[in-house]
Amino acid sequence: MPYTLYKYLIRSTLAPFFASLAIMTAILFLGRLIPLLNIILKLGVGFNDFIRLCAYMAPKLLIFSIPMASMLGIILCFTGLVNDNEILALKAGGVGLSKILPAVIIVGLISALLTAFCSIVLIPKSEIAMKKLYLTLAKEKIHRGMREKNFSDGLKDAVIYVDKIDPKTREWRGVYVSDTSDPKTPLTVSAQSGRLYSQIERMLMILTLENGEIHQARGNKSLMIKFREYSLSIPVENQQTIESMDKTSMSLPELLNQAASAGPDSRQRISYLIEYHYRLVLPIAALILSILGLPLALRNIPGQRAVGLPLGILFFVGFYVALTASIYLAEEKILPVGLSMWMPNTIFSIFTIYVFYITMKEKRSFLLESGMNIIQGISNHLPSLDRKKS
Repeated sequence: MPYTLYKYLIRSTLAPFFASLAIMTAILFLGRLIPLLNIILKLGVGFNDFIRLCAYMAPKLLIFSIPMASMLGIILCFTGLVNDNEILALKAGGVGLSKILPAVIIVGLISALLTAFCSIVLIPKSEIAMKKLYLTLAKEKIHRGMREKNFSDGLKDAVIYVDKIDPKTREWRGVYVSDTSDPKTPLTVSAQSGRLYSQIERMLMILTLENGEIHQARGNKSLMIKFREYSLSIPVENQQTIESMDKTSMSLPELLNQAASAGPDSRQRISYLIEYHYRLVLPIAALILSILGLPLALRNIPGQRAVGLPLGILFFVGFYVALTASIYLAEEKILPVGLSMWMPNTIFSIFTIYVFYITMKEKRSFLLESGMNIIQGISNHLPSLDRKKS
């Protein structure tokens, strides 16, 4: 009996889970894509690179959409069971809330493991891959923008002139560079040849020049230096966006090592520790919110509008508001990082146990009843989808 029941409940959860996951991921994706449109347009991202960019963005979106999809999937599943009086039939057959809970825990654990996999494994790899993609696109943009016997356009603090470009090796011949990155000491560099490289580990575009001269003006004097090889850093579009990925591209041990190497009271140390705890908090939150979805769904009354779904969304938003507040408390050193970051999970764990207990004992809760009455009052003023047209 338990195996058959758990299998039925889990299968009933899958359809609303995947539907909620698709909708939530799409909404989050659109919100994340808007700030990146500037980068996409400037770098001239093609369709294939756009698909890769979307794939690299996915893990950061899934750590939010998976917990919510798990919670909504459970709420929608058990709301349907309540409306069809199947929960009433299970109770009549001696199947109480405690016997239903293992199926919900299994769904919650799967959601927690998926969230942990995205948070701990996929996010660092996807962020590194996105950095590489940005640098590759920036390098391709520079190559596309370079024309023989023309000055470059669109490079920040640098103007490049190339006399000849080898179409196969992409080596530049007869290179002239005006470097104005330091307005006090601008440089003019001329070289016989040059080649553009990307250094992933340093997140830099490097122009290596060979056999040339550097001309530098210092007041009324001019300084000339001859060289065999000279490397010049080329500014990358949206360098701040790439630099902001450094923390998220680290693994958990790397975050701890960076935090240990920083000063004991430095903001850098706090920032690394916040990122470390943040990746561990979200998988546990997925399990907590999944379990919370069960008693919320069972608060519904057959024949009336479901209030479990809006309550679930309300508590989900409340959790992330609390998580944002905990990050602020940690950043401002009001509370220790560990205590502050795990406070939302602790509060919601206690609340979940409380709601589960009063639901199992079929008791009333002033907090839940007030929330349900407010939601029910709002829903009564909305048009019903079930009304038949006259």
